[in-house]
Amino acid sequence: MYRQDYILRLIEQFGKALIALRDRILRRETDRQKMGAEIGEMARQAGLDLGVARSLDQASLMMWLAPAGQVDQPRLWLMAELLFLEGLAAVESEDLAAGRADLGRALAILERLEPDWRPAEDLPSAANLADEIRELLQRP
Repeated sequence: MYRQDYILRLIEQFGKALIALRDRILRRETDRQKMGAEIGEMARQAGLDLGVARSLDQASLMMWLAPAGQVDQPRLWLMAELLFLEGLAAVESEDLAAGRADLGRALAILERLEPDWRPAEDLPSAANLADEIRELLQRP
């Protein structure tokens, strides 16, 4: 429970940074290396390992994040959001294979969450973020 509360507080602190980072990616106002460092730092502060997450297929990722089916919604949402940002940045920089892989991982995580779950009112719900990812994945 303590870890879940800690992750929720971190997400609330990161909320504006996550939104700002997403906007900068969409406006192509940041280089991918700098953006990757920012996302990596957020993950590190939350005790998440993006390197491991990005190296796993979707099924292995879910076993790693939710062993025995134990869903820690704040932790899963944050990992999905970070993978979404990595994927979005890769797609925007035309690294489509890496982007689609990260978006697929993020979607797999979001599909394990309650659709209306969100860590804060100013952040997207799991369903909203999942819909956005599905739309991105349908693009040629």
